[in-house]
Amino acid sequence: MTERKGLNQYYPAEFDRKKISRLLKPKNHQKKIRFMLPVPARCRKCGNYMSEGTKFNSRVEQVTEETYLGIEIYRFYFKCTNCSAELTIKTDPTNCGYLLFA
Repeated sequence: MTERKGLNQYYPAEFDRKKISRLLKPKNHQKKIRFMLPVPARCRKCGNYMSEGTKFNSRVEQVTEETYLGIEIYRFYFKCTNCSAELTIKTDPTNCGYLLFA
């Protein structure tokens, strides 16, 4: 029963790993993450107030055209809990904080 899973796999002699295509992701690929709001935010469309610590499913991407002393800057996209308008938060390493965009 110990060999039931088969630890070794058979590769035929004509098998070439270089012929297998790899999935290449773009440089600024957006990833889906679970995000907790670091600062209180207010939606500019409906006026809904979202307090600090509210959890969201959000998308994150690295801002490719901006850096600060070699520190990477990230942009987070999330939706308002009331009207589903998209809000954006960008990290601000110059002031050790965040910038909120509507």
